[in-house]
Amino acid sequence: MRRRLVVLLVLMVCLPSVAGADDPWIEVKSPNFIVVSNAGDGRARNIAWQFEQIRAAIQIGWPWARVQLDRPVIVVAAKDENSMKLLVPGFWEKSSRDTRPASVLGTGAAAHYIALRSDVRADDTVGINPYVSSYWSYSALTLNEAFERPLPLWFRNGLAELLSNSIVRDSEIQFGRAIPWNVASLQQDGRLRLSELVTLDSSSPYYTNGTTRSRFDAQSWGVMHYMLFGLPDGGSRVNQLAELLLKGSPSVDAIHKVFGSVDALETAYLNYHKKPITQYARLKVETNASSKNFPVRALTTGESAGVHAAVHATFGRPVEARAAIAAAGANRGVGTYDVEALLLDREGKRDEARSAYAKAVELNSESFYTHYRLATLLWTASADADLLRRLETLLRRSVALNNLNSPSQAFLADTIARGSTPGDAVPIAMRAASLDPTSATARMTLARVLGRVGQRDEAIGHARAARVLAGTDDERGAAEELIAFLTPRTL
Repeated sequence: MRRRLVVLLVLMVCLPSVAGADDPWIEVKSPNFIVVSNAGDGRARNIAWQFEQIRAAIQIGWPWARVQLDRPVIVVAAKDENSMKLLVPGFWEKSSRDTRPASVLGTGAAAHYIALRSDVRADDTVGINPYVSSYWSYSALTLNEAFERPLPLWFRNGLAELLSNSIVRDSEIQFGRAIPWNVASLQQDGRLRLSELVTLDSSSPYYTNGTTRSRFDAQSWGVMHYMLFGLPDGGSRVNQLAELLLKGSPSVDAIHKVFGSVDALETAYLNYHKKPITQYARLKVETNASSKNFPVRALTTGESAGVHAAVHATFGRPVEARAAIAAAGANRGVGTYDVEALLLDREGKRDEARSAYAKAVELNSESFYTHYRLATLLWTASADADLLRRLETLLRRSVALNNLNSPSQAFLADTIARGSTPGDAVPIAMRAASLDPTSATARMTLARVLGRVGQRDEAIGHARAARVLAGTDDERGAAEELIAFLTPRTL
């Protein structure tokens, strides 16, 4: 599964730094999200509820999307543009106002962060979701994480655009409402031939340019809307198309198999958009999540400094991250030590990073990554029983904080397998492999663990699977060595 930093820009207009006494920050926890905000209890609770609703709707309506992510989703909801600017200043350093987003998504080692302006709202009585940019970010995240290989940009962005304008009601969500600016773009702006659109990647100038990128998204939305709502069997056809794309078929070939030809699909979707778009789907959703029941607490200055430092670090702003930490002074929260350790780690200062991670653990860090990363920095091939016990303690804590992360599960299984009860590692190694079926590392862990408990044939099978999954020469070589080690020698 891809683990890279992603920054997604949607509605263009942006979050806060260290909170002052007159600018209190609160934390709202819903079942699947953490919202940190200086916009007040009511708005923060509503944002958490909105995200719970869209998550539930995606899970029901698009069950192949991955709503159970490998790390937490933290929504930082700024009350206004000034707060947004303090948190993601990089977008204000460019001359164009088009680089000032209402929502951005950043994926770091410890969490996914969605930073949004809570005061940028549209009136959803006219069919526009008030958090359209934030929904785009979250929808794209679930799509990115759902599949074993990248989806083509036009398919991913088209579906994210469609999901972004989901209208949340108390008992239902409406999917596929027309997006006025996309409709206008399709009718007024230049467009690519569909044969060109479906072959663009993230490095294409048309995609990286702000103006033409918006046209790309609008056109991708237009194609997706037609495929889903312009045909009586649209949903099943899109699923067929997705299956072909995920097996590695080029977009042109996959479209040809499902829709006849690219030219035929282009003609059909352009004719479809000549008429008013009124089709959309309504999905009954019950999340059993009332915003009134979401626990809310005020953050200390040190705690809010930790959140803001983490966002700065995620968006590649180490200077601002350290400034946020320094501003907390003697009131530093444990989160600031998590971030300090991450920054030192990135700079290659392993000894200092190890000390910072250890300090965070000592202060009862709630970051699964802090416990996992400290274990990796302490590990040695010659670990004695005492060190193995310490590693197991750290890794069990990491898994307790986040049981959806494959690397921490795999490392825990490897550690237990080296101890006196290697059989205890088998179910943990199997879970690590199931959490990330495309990970060669997790498969090799499972192979090693099975080998230790005498299940050699099964171990060799998983080692061979790891060789197939290997994405680098090092991984491939490690898999080959493991296969050789597990294979019985004949005399």
